[in-house]
Amino acid sequence: MRIVAPATGIVALSFFLTPAWAQSPPPAQRRARPAAAAAAPTRVVVRDVSGTPLEAVDVSLPGGRRLTTDAAGTASAVLADGTYRLRFEREGFITLERDVTIRNSRPLEIDVALNRAPRPPEPPPAPVAPTEVPVATTGRVGPPTNISIPTFVDKNFIGRDPLKESILACMPDATARLLQLRDGLAEHTHSDLDEVLYVVAGDGAVKIRGESVAIMPGSLTTIPRGTPHAIGRRSKNPLIVLSTLAGAPCPAAATEQGARN
Repeated sequence: MRIVAPATGIVALSFFLTPAWAQSPPPAQRRARPAAAAAAPTRVVVRDVSGTPLEAVDVSLPGGRRLTTDAAGTASAVLADGTYRLRFEREGFITLERDVTIRNSRPLEIDVALNRAPRPPEPPPAPVAPTEVPVATTGRVGPPTNISIPTFVDKNFIGRDPLKESILACMPDATARLLQLRDGLAEHTHSDLDEVLYVVAGDGAVKIRGESVAIMPGSLTTIPRGTPHAIGRRSKNPLIVLSTLAGAPCPAAATEQGARN
């Protein structure tokens, strides 16, 4: 008589004899492992103390990395966890260094304010060289004088002459003379001399560049060099004028005449 083993026993035995790798599900049915999340970039924002964004700020990071802020004053970089010393530089602003610690990609934003650099002090003005006063070397120096013009005129009156010129004082670069006029002086020009006229007595007129100006005792007239001018008498008495010529040294004869008077 033949004995037949139960079918259920055969199936159970075959399950235990199957290799372990054959029991895992096929690759298509396996669950995929999640990918590691990418680190978020840290945003650097640079402004001035008034809050205005600063463009073209040079941001230096360890390891030689460098960033430059854009028109909005921002720059971004991915920073691993750790402590960093950042250096912020821009022309016209004080350089700033700041230590930043990154943990789990935080902080996401670093705000920095830069102070403007003080203006450099202006250089001191250049020393002004002392002005050298030119000293005439062609004329002679007369003695110091103290003259009473009325007394001088009494002793040296013009009489009937049309013009009388007397030297009153001499200096290396100026001559003081007394003019007594019965006739006028025609228009003339001193090309390199300045003249000062002071009326002592009489009435007259000074004609400068075609314009006539009345003069009387106490009138003072300055005539720059190169200016055409003329002097005329308007009363019956002589016109007596003190004339000082700046830039006209006295000749020897005039010095001797002034010493005698």
